[in-house]
This record gives sequence, C-alpha cells and structure tokens, in this order.
Amino acid sequence: MDRPESTRLTDGGFRAGLALFTCLFVVWFMFAADTAGAAAYKGKTKGGSSVTFALKGGKVTGIRTVVPTICLETTGNYSSRAGAELFQPAAAARIGKVVKSKALQPAALNMGIKATKNYEVNLKQRGKVVSGKLSLNFSFLIPDLYGARIFICNGSTTFSASPR
Repeated sequence: MDRPESTRLTDGGFRAGLALFTCLFVVWFMFAADTAGAAAYKGKTKGGSSVTFALKGGKVTGIRTVVPTICLETTGNYSSRAGAELFQPAAAARIGKVVKSKALQPAALNMGIKATKNYEVNLKQRGKVVSGKLSLNFSFLIPDLYGARIFICNGSTTFSASPR
C-alpha cells in the first residue's frame, strides 16, 4: 500500500522509537535514582532482635524488626497477652524528628487478624551509628457470646544499628 510522501515516515519509525526509548529511560532513571545510594543498616534491639533499614541522606526507609508488646483487656476479667509484634511502619522516618504513621496490618497478638497499628519512630545519628526508639500501639475486639472483649496493646524498644 503506497501512501502519499507527506504522511509516510521517511526514517522507518526511528524517530518514534527514539522518543519512546528516551521516555522509558527517563522514567526508569527517576525510580532508580530514588533508591540509589541508600546505605543498608543492620543492628540489634534492646531485647536482642535484629533490625534492618536503609538510610539515604536523613531519610530512613524499610524499618523491619519485632517489638515486645503487651495487651491488656479493658472489659471483663482484665486478662493480658504478651509477645512480639512485627514493627513495619508505613511512613519513612527522618533523623532527628519524631515521625508518626499508621497502617492496617496483621497483628500477631490478634491471631493474625488485621488491626490499625500506630507507629512512632524517633531516630538520632552519631557518626555512622543510628539509634532510636520504636513504639507501636493498637487495639482489637474479640466478639463473645457474653459480651465483647476489647484489648489495648502497647510496645516499645530501643535499638542501635550501623552500616552492613
């Protein structure tokens, strides 16, 4: 099929391909530049659990550890539960600032059922060592034939970490 000279690509699509490649490269570079240069850190909490995260500039992302947590029942017989709760805040933390965030995540002390966890991260840096305090709280309800039981949970720990 012959097209008029004015509507046919004279370069065989090279310019369109080059434009597409350039756009894709720019998008890839924007995402790659965001994580490039982040230093991986690993350390221990006060209780001996491992803590890991990435630090770039003053921004800490991907904090992952477990925090000792206790849950107290506020109704009925005031029973308690204790254990380790996964600490994985939704927001990035900043060195020298208290950062609060919340996320709907499974709670180990609630038999893996999702609860809204409230996180608080307070970090400081001395040289290459990052230390701080990690706190979380959440509550959940257990339905019962004779009345619901409400548990309020709280946990916190301190940690120290250095580059891997």
